[in-house]
Amino acid sequence: MSSCAVCGDRVYGNRYKAPACLGCIVFFRRSVCREAKYKCLKGKNCVITSETRCICRYCRLQKCLLVGMSPEAIHRRDIMGPRKKKVPSVNSPSDTSSFAVDTPSTSTSIHSNYDSPAPANTWMLDQLVKLQSRQRSQHYSSACMMEDTIGCGSDIFDKIYNYIANPPFRRARKKDVNFMLRIALMNASEWALQFVPFKNLNMNMQKSILLEYGFAFLLVDQGWLTSELNENFKDLWVIQNNTYMSPDYLKGLPEVDCYDKEVPTKVKLHPIFVRDALDSVGKPMRELQIDEYETAVLKTLLLLSHSPSTDKYIFGAEHDNDVNHLQERITSELMQYCKRKNPRDAAVRMGSILLLISGVRCAIRSLYNQLRVSDVFNFMEFHSLIRDVYLT
Repeated sequence: MSSCAVCGDRVYGNRYKAPACLGCIVFFRRSVCREAKYKCLKGKNCVITSETRCICRYCRLQKCLLVGMSPEAIHRRDIMGPRKKKVPSVNSPSDTSSFAVDTPSTSTSIHSNYDSPAPANTWMLDQLVKLQSRQRSQHYSSACMMEDTIGCGSDIFDKIYNYIANPPFRRARKKDVNFMLRIALMNASEWALQFVPFKNLNMNMQKSILLEYGFAFLLVDQGWLTSELNENFKDLWVIQNNTYMSPDYLKGLPEVDCYDKEVPTKVKLHPIFVRDALDSVGKPMRELQIDEYETAVLKTLLLLSHSPSTDKYIFGAEHDNDVNHLQERITSELMQYCKRKNPRDAAVRMGSILLLISGVRCAIRSLYNQLRVSDVFNFMEFHSLIRDVYLT
């Protein structure tokens, strides 16, 4: 069997007597070990797919049992809990003194869904992948509240559930772009605050870093979503709520809007950003088949790396040692991961992933220019948070 018996995703193994992806294997083990008691809000008959598996944990666990996953197959070492941690030395690669754990408790966070082998001793990135999963799960739930079709009434929860389970794939509108720019900036800030060097900066310095990093974070998230599309949609750029942009500005545009006086200008300017984003980020991520673990690496290294406009660290000289240590830690964990995922070409894959950073930086300028043009020509009315960080 080539697909997960629970959600249909790519199979990782038969560890618990049924073919399952890594996400479902981890979910099943944690649920059994913790003797978790879940509740279903939809009549205990939710459809479990790779896109909806995080929505109802009750039905997901029942599906695990139904397809033959066995609690008895969990070894004793799986339920003993974490071994006593060694006290890290100052120079130990496992030292996490520069990493602040602000992620939610396990009982409320979404379990990691990346379906590739996880390396040993990757505590830092494991926490970041969990944070990433939680942020992505919130994109649809937040976006659905701005949909005109949701409305109010007694069936509002059914509408929200259907939206999250089957998000519409349509052309992005102004409010989609505005909303997702704000969500991405908030997510980037939350991500950066996991790291002590960023936390210790004053607000003006944090804002200065987010001016560039907010764009980088957004491009990685959107690039990964774009890379997940099948070949029929390879020329579309996808934003976080599953709506798309096309190099052809008129694609999907309602006929009534085609006669807007701004359309000729938009037709000329819009494709520049979309093409740059596809060529610099989306297509390379598709070719490499970047997974969720590797996107977390990219987001972190983009934060910690040198600013392209200066030879100094963006965090300042006083944080050089901390930032150096974090960079070494992340690249070390990435190498371990690449060795487990592709032992023969681990170094090549790691190098290819690191090269994506330059592609993201190229696309940042196009995105910034697109925002500036939209602001100058009054194509969009941006949220005050976006204006405060990006346009002042």
